[in-house]
Amino acid sequence: MVLLLIVLASYTLAKADRVRIKLSETHVKQGQTFEVRVWVDDPLLPETCRPTSIRFNGQTARLFPDPSDASGNSWRALLAAPADLKPGIYSVSSAGAAEEMTVASVRFPVQHLRLPKSKDSFIPSPGEREAIDRAKESLSAVRLWQGPFLRPCEGRLSASFGMRRVVNGRLLNDYFHTGVDYAASQGTRVMAPAPGRVVLARTGWRLNGNTVVIDHGQSVVTIYIHLQKVLVQEGQEVKGGDVIGAVGNTGRCSGPHLHFGLYVNNVATDPEAWFKGSF
Repeated sequence: MVLLLIVLASYTLAKADRVRIKLSETHVKQGQTFEVRVWVDDPLLPETCRPTSIRFNGQTARLFPDPSDASGNSWRALLAAPADLKPGIYSVSSAGAAEEMTVASVRFPVQHLRLPKSKDSFIPSPGEREAIDRAKESLSAVRLWQGPFLRPCEGRLSASFGMRRVVNGRLLNDYFHTGVDYAASQGTRVMAPAPGRVVLARTGWRLNGNTVVIDHGQSVVTIYIHLQKVLVQEGQEVKGGDVIGAVGNTGRCSGPHLHFGLYVNNVATDPEAWFKGSF
């Protein structure tokens, strides 16, 4: 028993030498998604010493088995640099191993909006924020998507990710646009961009209006707000291209449009890269 404890202790002390980390990008911009791969050089490393999570920006994210490695000795995770993260050098670490990366600043634009007095408020309906927060924290282990995401709406891009907003002449402090907006006629169809499972489908909310959230697996979640209609139910599985709702003018908004957000480990990320390439 004593010998076993000594062996395990020696593995624990040396496991950082056996764990390797590789980043898909060593220089990222605010709001950008990036991939982390972690593997062990020693296949005999005890289970208790194997990496299970990754740390970045003070938060912990779960690692998932790398499907391209039949040996079972490597894992992957997707992370995102928040749009308001201070530029600088950050550490990405797991099981004692670490790699550094640089986060660069982005000059996000400023948008000026006029809202009627009845909608110039950030007061949500009771339980609205809590329900959305729970949905964004979905953590199903199975990756349900492959390849690039589809654009969820055929409307014109009217507001980009990360922009600041001046509403009725007042700059909103501690705010950045957590998704992209598509201006389109009321009733324009809204589609799922990739396979997933509906984890939230609600109507009548004061702030977000009619809302849908889809879990795509492995900490990737998409959200659709201000809908005119919700055409799916919670627990329903959808495929990429399935119609899940219609563009509307519900909740706190200035006109018919779809707000589409994409979250990686509960951090809002710029969806544009997801439309152009695969993660």
